[in-house]
Amino acid sequence: MRIRSSRFLLLFCCFIGVAFLASTVAAQQRARRTSAIGGYAEGRLMKRNAQELGLSEETLAKIDALLETGKAEEEKIRKESAAAVEKLHEILAQKLPTEKELMSASEKVGALAAKSRTLRMKSVIEVRSLLEPEELEKFMEMRKTATARR
Repeated sequence: MRIRSSRFLLLFCCFIGVAFLASTVAAQQRARRTSAIGGYAEGRLMKRNAQELGLSEETLAKIDALLETGKAEEEKIRKESAAAVEKLHEILAQKLPTEKELMSASEKVGALAAKSRTLRMKSVIEVRSLLEPEELEKFMEMRKTATARR
């Protein structure tokens, strides 16, 4: 009985650690989201330097549309993720949560985080595909300069 209790306590502590880590990582990602290159930041960088890149009004309109669509999808995922983290906290607040409940809630939080990252990376491809080869070459040089400043 004592060994089982120790294993349960260890498992419980691990899940508390995972929940704490997940919430900390989510907070750090929100803080970095405004300055990080990749995802929607690339579209914003393109818009800021549209004149230097020689982007047409049509291309800028497409970039705006992609950014707005992406923001809406990201907000939806963010709300789902917050609900999943809240559910995980509720389960962890129980005296004796089951391993199945904890694992399910933890996996949901991880899956939503992965979905968010995938969405941002898809936006990189979509936004870059709007540029002509010369514009893309100029943009990649700008991006290299922007990432070197960090």
